[in-house]
Amino acid sequence: MKTALEKINEIASKEVSSWNEDALERRRNRGWTDRSFRIAVRILLEISRQKPLNGMTQKMLAEEMGVTPQYINKVVKGKENLTLETVSKIEGVLGIRLLEVPPSETVTATSTKKEKPTAISNIGAIPFVKYELEYTHEFLSESTCKYG
Repeated sequence: MKTALEKINEIASKEVSSWNEDALERRRNRGWTDRSFRIAVRILLEISRQKPLNGMTQKMLAEEMGVTPQYINKVVKGKENLTLETVSKIEGVLGIRLLEVPPSETVTATSTKKEKPTAISNIGAIPFVKYELEYTHEFLSESTCKYG
């Protein structure tokens, strides 16, 4: 009959665990991992909020974005380093804002914004309208810009 230690040694992995290195890596990347987690939670909350309205699911989000459901799964687990293009696609499909960029204080500009519908689809029983924003900018001459 085998002893408890022999049984443990039989089933124990021979590979050295990398948990310590993984923990150090998470600590080094805490800034983006924390933000990634908050974005993931925001996406999941929005999907669950929209589900009764238009049937939104992670799979539907993936289809609308043109990516795989596995990719969306990584995003909502906070394991994906998102590009601005991906963030913009998520914002467009879900109709939310994930990132806000404060206006620059060094360049003065006036903007006008017009919304125009770009796609109308029936998701479930509720019409789903996507809007595309058009911006026009008028910048002041270089001599009137403030540099900080």
